[in-house]
Amino acid sequence: MMRLFFFVFLFLGCQHQAPKPNASLALDYPEAQYHDFDPDACAYRFMYNDVSTLVQLSSCGTTLDYPLLKAKIYVTYFDLRKSSLDTLFMDFQNRLTIFGKETQRINESTYEDKEKEVLGSCVTLIGDSPSNLHFFATDTKRHFISGSLLFSVAPNYDSLAPAIVYIRNDVQKMLESLRWQ
Repeated sequence: MMRLFFFVFLFLGCQHQAPKPNASLALDYPEAQYHDFDPDACAYRFMYNDVSTLVQLSSCGTTLDYPLLKAKIYVTYFDLRKSSLDTLFMDFQNRLTIFGKETQRINESTYEDKEKEVLGSCVTLIGDSPSNLHFFATDTKRHFISGSLLFSVAPNYDSLAPAIVYIRNDVQKMLESLRWQ
């Protein structure tokens, strides 16, 4: 009986299992194809990715819906003849403070085109925030737009990072193509 137990133990105990390779989530998003958004009644225009569906709201606000990514960018326009630039900057900073509570790091990139009179910033919050991407653009005289990215899924930065990077590229294109009218 002891021999049988020893034989079974030796046979089963000597099996070597190879470690599984690290898994990698392969998310392939379509290559970006950009189109002009040129609303007649609004004071700005820009290019947007055709993966998104553009919905123009009242008061020249715009939503870019990314159904494939379960995400939306909300863009709001302000006329600086009716709104204070200082108040809008404070609101932007307050938004970063509120959404940045669960973040480990903040990445900010600025954009400036003196010829087109566009000064902007794009901020990425690294961490499990309900909104990981915020941006603004202004000419500091008459126009100001502000935007935020929201997902319709639970905030998990590790899972959302590829989508955030993809949409951040679209926001960068938006800032680079922004024109005031």
